[in-house]
Amino acid sequence: MIKYDVMKNAVGLLKSIHNWYYPVVLLIYLLALFLPDIVRPGVISAVFVILTAAAAVFKELKITGNGSGFGLHKIVGGFSTEDQIAFLWIAFNLLSGIWCVSFGMPLSVYLGELFTTALPMCFYFCGRRDGSSHRFSINFLISVAVIGLIGVILFITGPKFYIDYLMRLELISKADVPTMRVRMHSVIGSTLMGFLPTVGLLISVRCFIESRERRSRILSAASFILMLFLSFMSNQRSAMAAAIIIIIYLNCLIFFVFNTADRRIFYGECIAIPLFAALFFFLFRDAFMKVYYRLVSLPGAIAQRSDQWVGAANNMKSIWLGNGLGANGHRAIGYTEHLIADGGLAKLYVESGIIGTSLFIFLILLLLKRGFSRLKDTAPEVGIVLITLLMSVGSNMMSFALSVPVFYYYMGRISGIYHGGEKT
Repeated sequence: MIKYDVMKNAVGLLKSIHNWYYPVVLLIYLLALFLPDIVRPGVISAVFVILTAAAAVFKELKITGNGSGFGLHKIVGGFSTEDQIAFLWIAFNLLSGIWCVSFGMPLSVYLGELFTTALPMCFYFCGRRDGSSHRFSINFLISVAVIGLIGVILFITGPKFYIDYLMRLELISKADVPTMRVRMHSVIGSTLMGFLPTVGLLISVRCFIESRERRSRILSAASFILMLFLSFMSNQRSAMAAAIIIIIYLNCLIFFVFNTADRRIFYGECIAIPLFAALFFFLFRDAFMKVYYRLVSLPGAIAQRSDQWVGAANNMKSIWLGNGLGANGHRAIGYTEHLIADGGLAKLYVESGIIGTSLFIFLILLLLKRGFSRLKDTAPEVGIVLITLLMSVGSNMMSFALSVPVFYYYMGRISGIYHGGEKT
């Protein structure tokens, strides 16, 4: 009995550990700014992923604690179709280590990618089983807001120790303030500093919907404004374009699909936004033109990157199995001539082949079908999935330890909402 009491206590501790992933890991990134030789964010995030995976397994097994051992709850038959595909996706990525290494990649390359790309799928099952995403959402927004505001302060002040930190991580090419201010990196890099607030826009909407008090709704609205500001501060083309698309998406849903607000407000927006843009142009012309030139250069950037995608696809070791997880990512520098530095979806295909890519696409399409069938309940989650995929066209969003968990978590929320949000 004692053994099972210990297990029950362990499950209690692990049950909500995924809610604290972003506060803890982003805190570690902040500590790395001052203790770069001691603190290792990648190690901490890997440990958290392992613990979260363990918690997900315990939840699915449903430990009984009645002295009779493990109760294998709803094995196979109790899982939805998307759950089973998610399991197959994880299994495929685990097995891909075999051919990844046999094709000449070091085991370290595969393992590094495993912890940032495949194992975070456990967040899908956490989202799937959570009765509500409120705690995860609040913790995410607070964490991104803190790390973003700290980034703004560092961006404005430009202290030498911060510039040295960015140089150490190779986030800037020249150790001076003007180079540092080309983009706002905070302590996680401009790519993630663009992605996380962009996702935060939709999470703010989720918090606003779930809020019942006026104060909570005001805070959610303030969070939305802050996330929009941080998305543009990153100076990432994909983040700025995604933020604009999200604004359009939300307006279409509110005023035309669900009809939950007076359309006169929409017409007011159509007048106010151009006026605000004109005012911004006259007051901050350089900043306005900087954003403009970045946005109009987006199609050209995709065209430039397509050459490396085609080159990598034409040199796949196996068209069915792919090159193996991590074989064409940043960790494979020095081991392959066909690196996909930017292009998560192309990287997915080259590393996973037809079989792995088909599993992923099938999972996404099935979840989007579930989401669109209950769009009024899942609009923010559907938006997160679509925006992440859109940003993954030109960026490796599917390979970052800070971007993959939130993506998988809200994929799981779609399934959980569709199936009634069953709790553990």
